[in-house]
Amino acid sequence: MDLQAPKGTKDILPDEQPYWRYLYRTVEKSALKSGFEKIDVPIFESTTLFKQSIGEATDIVEKEMYTFLDKSRNSLTLRPEFTAGVVRAYLEHGMYTLPQPVKLFYFGPVFRYDRPQAGRYREFYQFGFEIFGEKQPIIDAQLITLVWNIHKKLKLKNISLQINSIGCPECRENYKKELVDYYILQKEKLCPDCKRRLRRNPLRLLDCKNEECLELGIGAPQIIDYLCDDCNSHFQSVLEYLDEVSIPYELNPKLVRGLDYYN
Repeated sequence: MDLQAPKGTKDILPDEQPYWRYLYRTVEKSALKSGFEKIDVPIFESTTLFKQSIGEATDIVEKEMYTFLDKSRNSLTLRPEFTAGVVRAYLEHGMYTLPQPVKLFYFGPVFRYDRPQAGRYREFYQFGFEIFGEKQPIIDAQLITLVWNIHKKLKLKNISLQINSIGCPECRENYKKELVDYYILQKEKLCPDCKRRLRRNPLRLLDCKNEECLELGIGAPQIIDYLCDDCNSHFQSVLEYLDEVSIPYELNPKLVRGLDYYN
C-alpha cells in the first residue's frame, strides 16, 4: 500500500524545522514586546460556534469546513480560523473582568477543505493577534504596525498593505442596501453563488473571484461613501497614524474579507 500524506497537507521535515523555529521566535518576540500573551485553543470546536461567528453565507461555512459527529452525536468542526475560538475562550474564562485591553496572540494549524494549489493547503498555519476591550483607532493602527514590522524583520520582499473599512453595523446596513440595489439590476450576470448571496450577504459579492462578478464589482458603490461620521473619523485616524510612522498603504475600497466579523 502506497501511504502518502492526505491531499492538501505536507510534512514539516527536520531540515525545515530551523526555519519554522526562526519564524515562530520572531513573531513571539515581537508579540511579547508589544504586550501580547499567548493563548492556545482547541483544534476542534462546536460547529455552531463557527456558523454563528463566521457567518452561514460564507464560503468557509458552506463549502470548506471539516465537520464531523462525535460518538455522542455532537457536531464538531476542525477550526478553519482562530478568532471564534479565542473570543469563546475570552468569554468562557471571564477575561473581560481583567484590566482591559486584553492582548492575545496565537499560532497553530487550521483546516479548510479548499482546492489545493500553489501556496494553498487544506492544513496550514496561522499567527494572529486579538485585542479585547478597546475600540480606539490607535489599537487598529498598532496591530497593523506590529504585523508590518514582523514582515520587515523576516526580510520579506515585495509586500504591500491594502486597507479599507466596512464601518459599524449601522452604516454597513445602509451600504448593503445600496449594493443590493446595484447588483439586482445585473443579477443575470452574477455567478450562481453570488445570486444566492445577494440578499443574504451582499458584501460577499465584492470578494467573489469569478471574472464576470469582478468586472461588475468595478462599478459597485464604495463603502467609504457610506461610513457614518464616527466610522469615517475612526478610519481617518488609523490612516493618519500610519502616515506618522511612515507605513505605506494602498486604499482598496473593494477590500472585504470572507468572514462576517471583520470591520
